[in-house]
Amino acid sequence: MADLSDERWKRPTGEETRSEEEEGPFELKPKTINNEDNSNPYNKIISKDVREYHFIVPSDEWVELGEIVSIHDRREERDTTFLARITDIRHDSNYDGNWDTIVRGDGFYDTDHIFNRVVAEPLGCIMKEDGGRERFRKSRTIPAKFSPVTKAEKDEFQFLVEVMGGIEVGRLRNGSRDVKEIPVALHSDAMDHHMGVFATTGMGKSNFMKVFAASCMKRASSNESKFGLLIIDPHGEYILGKKGTKGLLQLDRHRDGIVCYSTDPKHLKDPLVSNLTVKRSEILPQDIEVLYDWTPAQREALEAVSRVFYEEAWLEDIITPEGAAKMVAEGFHEKTIGRISRTIKTILDKNRYISDLTSSVPGIINNLLEGKVVLVDIPTLGERSELFLLSLLSRTILDRYKRESAEGTRGKSCLITVEEAQRVLGGGEGSLARFESIAREGRKFGVGLCAVTQQPKLIDKQLLSQFNTLVILGLADRNDRTRLEESAKQDLSSLDVEIQTLEKGEAIISTLNIPFPVPARIHLYERYLEDLNRSKAPVKEKRQSRGFNPPPD
Repeated sequence: MADLSDERWKRPTGEETRSEEEEGPFELKPKTINNEDNSNPYNKIISKDVREYHFIVPSDEWVELGEIVSIHDRREERDTTFLARITDIRHDSNYDGNWDTIVRGDGFYDTDHIFNRVVAEPLGCIMKEDGGRERFRKSRTIPAKFSPVTKAEKDEFQFLVEVMGGIEVGRLRNGSRDVKEIPVALHSDAMDHHMGVFATTGMGKSNFMKVFAASCMKRASSNESKFGLLIIDPHGEYILGKKGTKGLLQLDRHRDGIVCYSTDPKHLKDPLVSNLTVKRSEILPQDIEVLYDWTPAQREALEAVSRVFYEEAWLEDIITPEGAAKMVAEGFHEKTIGRISRTIKTILDKNRYISDLTSSVPGIINNLLEGKVVLVDIPTLGERSELFLLSLLSRTILDRYKRESAEGTRGKSCLITVEEAQRVLGGGEGSLARFESIAREGRKFGVGLCAVTQQPKLIDKQLLSQFNTLVILGLADRNDRTRLEESAKQDLSSLDVEIQTLEKGEAIISTLNIPFPVPARIHLYERYLEDLNRSKAPVKEKRQSRGFNPPPD
């Protein structure tokens, strides 16, 4: 055994060095990390590839899911800023094994060797071209290793201002922080490509719709609107608000951008509100089909009504003994016709707005063609009456737009709002053929759907894939999130956890002409109302920015 007292095994001190013959074991002195820029490992890209960036931060530094960071690549041949969204945050360290569960006393680890590893998804990059002009594009490469990472601020988001549309709904949100200088606004040109508003109960669907409608009113009042918006409100919350909230009629500065029809006598006191009426002759058998789960025999009888009776008088004829006899003569059972007759009588009794003399329907369509917001307020009616009216209006709107498109005389596009959209877009027996038709081919005629629901998983997958604008305000159900991820035009798969953790009023918006799903904080309608009532004229929409070309429709 070696004699450890031997001078050869003593550790050299001062200027002493060991010769090659004097090699032997010795302890290395621990080194601390220098905080200079070149040696600090924090907030620098350390891996991984074009689909995912990794960097580390001190374990006590606050970073959040969904935060957007900027990565400054300063290589000589280019001056590029990469943008990435944080999708995961993990505990990490330079230690192996179960070091953090072994009891060793107070100093069993070195704080310099524990940290958080942050995973971020590339969004794109901002490149400077000749003349200093900036261009945003998708990333086809990776930033240089050890490129510095910082939280993105308003300067890095300026390109978004120029790709936004004119229908403002909120402000950019970076994690929990609002970037107040960057508005989030939808494009009018995307509205007849269908929009979906999805959220768990209480997450802000109604507030979003009021903000959206108010922005549409603002544009309509200054002749900037490119589409009309139809809202059928069965709860009476849009016209004047409920439970301490405010309504669309309280947007005094832009009241000429909205037209209202109502069945509530209290609301008719406002000179802007007209009494809702529908002529009997405007109702077709297919409008009755939506109200009940008919048997195959009853459905067949309803489909035969058009050839048995004169079209404009069938509603009165079928409920008479003579009319019932005609249907029986066509081979239909007396009980089948009796059920249909009783149902029609109930509809006529409940829906007192059905008239023999006047109709609001032509006025509703004309105002939509002019690009106005049309609010149909039916707070005193039930769910079946709402579906009946929605069916009738959507059918007449689509017929009118088809006819005017064929003649080359069509006015502005329109967007039809469908609350609890899973009732009519679920596919199969319960769905409505005309809503499926609008979802599949409505854009050809300028007719779009705005589906509002808390259960997107119940909407037919093929129909949902036709929606080019998704406003997601928080969904707790995994199946709902999966359905949207499968149908969205932009990749939402990495945002699953972020969507699950959205708070009330926070949203992820995926839409045409904006290059990536945008995190937003939706305006609180009451505050937005105050701002609009003292606002200036709206700004025209911009279609391009800093070299970013919107995707083709």
